[in-house]
Amino acid sequence: MVVGVALAALVFAIVGPTPERGFSPQPAEAARPALTVIVACQATPERTRVENNRRRAVTIKSVGSIYQPFSYEPIMVNRKLGVRKAITFESGRGANQNTLTGAYIYNNDVGTREGARVITKTGLRFTDRCG
Repeated sequence: MVVGVALAALVFAIVGPTPERGFSPQPAEAARPALTVIVACQATPERTRVENNRRRAVTIKSVGSIYQPFSYEPIMVNRKLGVRKAITFESGRGANQNTLTGAYIYNNDVGTREGARVITKTGLRFTDRCG
């Protein structure tokens, strides 16, 4: 009995008090998604930035809008994005780097109902909303 109490006191001194939820003294952090999408819907040209958060390359299959996409969306890009790299796609007037289309694809009148949808070669979907 004395050994058990001494052992419990030793564990308490090393680990600290038992947390209220679960056994981990630190809360679990949400895992980062494989890709981070950041859309600038009201920019000229519109910009859709895609960041690869993984330790391996990812192939971006297509990029498009969410709210009432045009018939030509999603736009196929088939771009391989290296480890921890980013790429910015442009659309609309003035688009000249990684151009999706010369037309604007994001509807600025519908707020957060609009945004960018990025689909990988494996079919995973990642989004960011306007507004």
